[in-house]
Amino acid sequence: NNVFIIGDSYSTYEGYIPEGYHFYYSDERKENPIVKGVEKTWWNMLANENNLNIILNDSFSGSTICNTVRETYDVESSFVSRIDKYIAKNFFIENKIDTMFIFGGTNDSWIDAPIGNLKYSDWTVDELKCVLPAFCYLINRAKKVVEDVIVIINTDLKEEITNGFIEA
Repeated sequence: NNVFIIGDSYSTYEGYIPEGYHFYYSDERKENPIVKGVEKTWWNMLANENNLNIILNDSFSGSTICNTVRETYDVESSFVSRIDKYIAKNFFIENKIDTMFIFGGTNDSWIDAPIGNLKYSDWTVDELKCVLPAFCYLINRAKKVVEDVIVIINTDLKEEITNGFIEA
């Protein structure tokens, strides 16, 4: 089972994400929370326990799902921009991906990105700057290229984001 992960800091580990991406966890991390080795990450344990082959862990610490990003980040760091980039580069045609894990929304919640409303098609540039329509867009794009899409919802999100993710 080939896996693609798109995530934020909770899914990073230095050396296991694309070069140039910000990471949160590493062998050198001294402050809490400390993850003692890549073997202790949620995704590595899941892969080992279920015989999954991680083709790419596309996780970027501090990234948002929507195109409202942190002041010091480029919009290319958003989940929306990243999935569009991989689709445009034929990544999902050139690599057989059975399952995509999406673990995000943390930074959207923490930076007070606009929430918006659930919308399932015909998204505008402005709507993709809002969490819920961007999430719907992300799921829509993911389902077009991967059959099995699994969303992991952080327990530390604003209630309206959690509820929107569940409804979508």
